[in-house]
Amino acid sequence: MGCPSVGLHLSGVFDTGLLILVFLADLVPCIQGRSISGKDGVSKQKERDFFSGSHHVDTLMWVVQLHTDSQSPNTHSQSHASSQLMAMADEVAMETGLVNRGQLGVLEGLYLLVHDLHNISYKFHTLEKWEQPSHLASVRILTPLEMERAHRKHRPRARTKTPNTDKVSGRLNPDEGSGRLTVEAWETVRDRVHEKLNWHRHVKWHLQETVRPRHVRSIEFEDPSFPQQWHLVNRYRYGFDINVMKVWERNVTGRGVTAAVVDDGLEWTNPDIEDNYSQEGSWDLNSGDADPMPLKKAKQNHHGTRCAGEIAAVANSHCGVGVAFGAKVAGIRLLDGPMTDGLEAQAFMQNMAVNDVYSCSWGPEDDGKTVDGPHYLARRAMRYGTDYGRRGYGAIYVVASGNGGHKNDNCNYDGYANSVYTITIGAVDEVRQMPYYAEECASMLAVTYSSGGIRKRSIVTTDWTQQGGHGCTTKHSGTSAAAPLAAGMIVLMLQARPCLTWRDVQFIIVIAAVKVDVDVAHWYKNAAGLHHSHKHGFGLMDAWRLVNAAKTWQSVPWMSTFTSEELNVAQSIPMSPEYLVVTYTVTNATLDGYNLMSLEYVHVTVTLKHEQRGDLEIRLRCPSKTESLIGATRTQDKSKAGFHKWTFSTVRCWGESPLGQWKVIITDKGQGHLSRGQLVMWQLRLYGSSLTTADVRERIRMVNEVSDGKFLYDNFSLPCKPPPVHQSLTIPLSKSTLEIIVLVCFFCVVVTIYESLEYILCYNEEKRVFSRLKRLVVMAQRLATDQPSTDRYIHRAAESNSEVHQLLLPHQEDGEESSTFTLPYVDLKDSCETTTQTVAMTHPSCDSLDQRHTDTQDGVLLVNIHDNT
Repeated sequence: MGCPSVGLHLSGVFDTGLLILVFLADLVPCIQGRSISGKDGVSKQKERDFFSGSHHVDTLMWVVQLHTDSQSPNTHSQSHASSQLMAMADEVAMETGLVNRGQLGVLEGLYLLVHDLHNISYKFHTLEKWEQPSHLASVRILTPLEMERAHRKHRPRARTKTPNTDKVSGRLNPDEGSGRLTVEAWETVRDRVHEKLNWHRHVKWHLQETVRPRHVRSIEFEDPSFPQQWHLVNRYRYGFDINVMKVWERNVTGRGVTAAVVDDGLEWTNPDIEDNYSQEGSWDLNSGDADPMPLKKAKQNHHGTRCAGEIAAVANSHCGVGVAFGAKVAGIRLLDGPMTDGLEAQAFMQNMAVNDVYSCSWGPEDDGKTVDGPHYLARRAMRYGTDYGRRGYGAIYVVASGNGGHKNDNCNYDGYANSVYTITIGAVDEVRQMPYYAEECASMLAVTYSSGGIRKRSIVTTDWTQQGGHGCTTKHSGTSAAAPLAAGMIVLMLQARPCLTWRDVQFIIVIAAVKVDVDVAHWYKNAAGLHHSHKHGFGLMDAWRLVNAAKTWQSVPWMSTFTSEELNVAQSIPMSPEYLVVTYTVTNATLDGYNLMSLEYVHVTVTLKHEQRGDLEIRLRCPSKTESLIGATRTQDKSKAGFHKWTFSTVRCWGESPLGQWKVIITDKGQGHLSRGQLVMWQLRLYGSSLTTADVRERIRMVNEVSDGKFLYDNFSLPCKPPPVHQSLTIPLSKSTLEIIVLVCFFCVVVTIYESLEYILCYNEEKRVFSRLKRLVVMAQRLATDQPSTDRYIHRAAESNSEVHQLLLPHQEDGEESSTFTLPYVDLKDSCETTTQTVAMTHPSCDSLDQRHTDTQDGVLLVNIHDNT
């Protein structure tokens, strides 16, 4: 009789180098029979029931585990043992009518035995191409499809014909000329092999192989406009997209993260937005309520709805999907009304306990002549957000670089793009080239896809349903469309690793970005090994690289900031080809105590006068000779206002050492020969951390290494560190308030000095009288405490009348300790021309004292104290 079968198959398709992991050897105690899955109907039927939803095919292939202890005891080497096992496998194969296909990889004692009809090839066709079996009477053994048909066609019935088999080997001979096997023949071979393997002396256990289909997991959306969303999955130019499909396949969709779109409102009732809408994170700053619905009367109030759809449009058969279609999206209505510094500050801090990422596709006018940015309150709000947002890890602010490229504008004149607290995002078109509208600048961090020129596709996203809108658009464009895509990818990063700080996100983008448009983008490799372009920043954002880098990222150290003193130079700016050079040298002594080893952002603040500031070109040269164009010429800017403490920014020195000589080079590119301007003052500010340049290079290597996705495949996760600890926010006082406080303090000091001198130099008679009084009080106290009675008398209150000024001392029981004797001022009256003072002391038994110098009146003892001084 056979061994009871275990109802479980190890499934897989054998190919060259493909191993089957067999772990049931020690789990099936079988004394006589050794079949793990055989012809016994119970286990087979249980297996069918367990895998009722799977599509499986039985084969004429078996995996056998040989008895390794049946080898010759004289075996001394591993090679000899392997040859012994191979000989045993050949013997088993010959006696069962099978063919030995060799050992399964490095799994000792496990061999694959197949029927000779499989001998030609057991490399099957792709399982995805299998079809449901039809009613067939017989099946060829050469393909899984045909074997499956035989299996499903089988019905119990009486056999009327014995198959044509070799009685010695058990090999089955197909019908001559047909090349086909009957179902009965196939089952006969299977049963006979099972029977022989069950009782074979060399076989510890065996299992019949079952082929099961395995499909590549991919995502398909039913949203009608998804095939047009080339920026997500480009079906016409492979690889020219944000490379997000593989991220989605790892179930990273932005779940648990909220992005806020700071814009002209959000039509959250759009079917592609509603399910992902975050009411908790939304607010209308223009109307002062919690509903950010855009004003329907304005024709262009669709901007925020379009940006929100790029980030988190729902996968629900409407329009398209967002980059992070599993995330929440909030709307902060700001642009549909007058803009003030206070409103901007509120927007950057609005619902900060809910919102993680703020997407801001707006800024100063892109006219090629405006110089503007966030003012005092907005700058403070962004600083506050990065310190306290996201439960201490810092809110993420994504800003668009601007659309003034065709007007020769430059985003270094945009204070939002210059800020150290923002992520400045530019645009490339569908062929990864810089569009005509995109701006260049040294503060550009990265780029992503958006619209291009003629015959270039724009971004497909949600739209509002007012003013002729249909809820979906194919015409979203500009850097306004690029910034939300970047925000969506950052949302994916935050799901993969929620404890990324705002600087971690910046650092990962810098390292993981991909260099594009290499022929015309003027890429420069800095001393840390990073490539940067004024056109594309550090490169194109790639969702796959960003998420994989985030998964294994170790947080960077705290930011350290060094600010030089204001360098007043008052030097003239010569006309081109001459130029003005000012320098500042940073040494180890300069940075003593700052713990600043490598750079991130570098700010240069300048105050200068000029008759036409658009003719000026300003460059910054780092100690490593890396040069940044921080102030480009602008033909539209004919202003005579110059710059007043305007801050230019660059990221081209990222990862480099701050030590050495810094140079600011200013050139007047205008017409003429005489100087038209003067540099009044400049200041250098360095942002960085304790990471060294070698540490930055190591991080670059690690990001490139993990981009194969192995950590996403393995569901790898590093422990999160607690967020940085910040002191509570202190609101600085205004200059006028500080001046008043200083004046009051100065007045108090003067009064104190005056009073002290007055006491020292004046009131000599009063001081003499008070000194005499102190002596009398001490004498009276001594007289009271030196009495032979057991009573003690100590008091601190005083009573006086016109005749006698009395000092009353209350009774204290014997055995108690005397308290400290403190006496308020009592003006004791002189008696006539003598220096005798009278002190009155209460005493319940006046008879116990010496009466020679006393008079007793109503229980009050009057004592004359003589002051002989």
